[in-house]
Amino acid sequence: MYRTTLLLIAATTSMLLAAQPINADHINLREPLSSTQLAERPDRPDDATRDQRSGGAVLWSEDFESGFNGWAVMTASGPVEWELTTTGNTGGFTPGPLQSTTGFPGGQWIVADSDLNGVPNVLENTTITSPPITGLDTVPYMLLRFEQSFRQLNNDETIVEVSGDGGLSWTAYPVNTEVAGNQSTPGAPLSETIELDISPALNGGSADIRIRFQWLSVQGYAYSWQIDDIALVAALENDLRLESVSHAQWDIGQGNFAELPYSVYPTNEVRELSFQGSVSNIGSTTQTNVRLVVDVDGPSTNNVTLTSTAITLLPGQTENLTITGYTIPAVNGDYDLTYTVLQDEPESSPADNVREGHFEVSMNTFARDLGALEGDMDNAGAEYQLGNWFHVVDWQNTLHAVDVALSERSDPGAIIVAVVYDEDLNYIIESEEHVVQANELNDLGEGHFITLPLIDPVELEQDHDYFVAVHHYGGTADTWTGVSGLSQPQTSLFWDANDNTWYYVTVTPMVRMNLDPTVGQHELPAFGDRTIVASPTIFDQNTLVSFELERPADLAWTLTDLSGRTVQHGSLGRRAAGPQQFRVNGNGLAEGQYLLRLVSDGELRTVRLVKAG
Repeated sequence: MYRTTLLLIAATTSMLLAAQPINADHINLREPLSSTQLAERPDRPDDATRDQRSGGAVLWSEDFESGFNGWAVMTASGPVEWELTTTGNTGGFTPGPLQSTTGFPGGQWIVADSDLNGVPNVLENTTITSPPITGLDTVPYMLLRFEQSFRQLNNDETIVEVSGDGGLSWTAYPVNTEVAGNQSTPGAPLSETIELDISPALNGGSADIRIRFQWLSVQGYAYSWQIDDIALVAALENDLRLESVSHAQWDIGQGNFAELPYSVYPTNEVRELSFQGSVSNIGSTTQTNVRLVVDVDGPSTNNVTLTSTAITLLPGQTENLTITGYTIPAVNGDYDLTYTVLQDEPESSPADNVREGHFEVSMNTFARDLGALEGDMDNAGAEYQLGNWFHVVDWQNTLHAVDVALSERSDPGAIIVAVVYDEDLNYIIESEEHVVQANELNDLGEGHFITLPLIDPVELEQDHDYFVAVHHYGGTADTWTGVSGLSQPQTSLFWDANDNTWYYVTVTPMVRMNLDPTVGQHELPAFGDRTIVASPTIFDQNTLVSFELERPADLAWTLTDLSGRTVQHGSLGRRAAGPQQFRVNGNGLAEGQYLLRLVSDGELRTVRLVKAG
């Protein structure tokens, strides 16, 4: 099973909305977004009230080997509900049964199985809540640990909630937010262990703790979330965790897209970076001289070690550590980043104190995606556009083409066009039509790009934003645009022709700027100055299309109706130089006018046809 990856944006922890619409006015794109309130860190309790149990000790656990044991299932919407299982989710592209500590084979665990029980376009909202967990009121700092396997479809939400007051109020901890569409948690079906610092929910210690797992899917008929071996664990004494990292810091209030974390910078578009790491103290004692260290391993001698200002972190506290002042050298190559958080105290669990990052400097490529296909998007056969915002800081750039990666679910013969917009989302220019070839498509993990030369190069203005997109007209020949990595809201957009509305998406389309001035240059055009001829142009059963090639070329053709929808398409393979012919079959075509497009290496020839009764 390999399903449509249409992106959905979370509105709250209990409700989802379809991809958020935006106003086409560029100023409105910068309007601040509402944000959810984070739980306030509890005051540090007096030492006299603290439990002296050793850090890392298991305080409570549940493995479901004896059944639900008082866990309560409540399903607010849809046919999917939490259930006990010994087989898990096994259909199609699902990851298989959860191989947790006490799970498969031979054990039991819980699952929300949308793949088995879901119905397309039916909202799924189901929770499972623990019985009261008591006797831990003298333990102010603890972690919630569980083993899981999850596969993402369309921004399905997996939320852990903790109550420290017997269920009167809940603190939400979204998990799996970085799992892309049609991808699973690392190592699946082997379990992934999640540890959440739930101290903020306990308010210094709780006599009645409740744990709740919530599955939310707007589209329905997705994949699954499998959970086992849940435990509450006493916090270690000295335990920092590096939650997330980035080499650039953008927010919607900045007014442009200059500080997005681009994955590939053109040589003359290098800029100052702002490294950041989100650091949490998930231990039970205050940590001092906490600092972020970034090692930049660039090409040749372009290596440097950078260190942030140091801070003190109280238990349960999370802060962002920032390093500024580093400008990327104008030297092409890979830049590997190692982020490390350090403190004066001896770290009890150093494995989660290090994260890796990467960016690249290239002569002519400007990119935001990660370069390897993680998922894909289409519009169920309808017309759409999908792309990314970029910001140009240099004054001597010319955009010559747009590079696009499509997944293997795209149909050979489908037509795509690249489109360029200015910072107000006003149309600037597009490319010639391109007919998709089978050898241009990508499987998961691949990164082959189609280069779409623009009709005319675009001189890019300094300190301006530009939006570049791939445009598919819809029809029976579909295109699935690759996505790779995550995008902040408002920075990657999707236009749906069904309602003529722009939406933002939170994965990164594999759509890039190409500044290479040699793009589109061929030693000899395939068609030269020759046209194509159909005989007869008004036909009933079939018509013969004739043309001549100046050189050997790969050829594909499409037949579209007056609305631009593809009704027939095909590949002619590689043809030799000289006269060539092929037939278009009229069987099954409705009466009316059609446009035949014949494409080779970006060259396009067309002829009008009429299907008679």
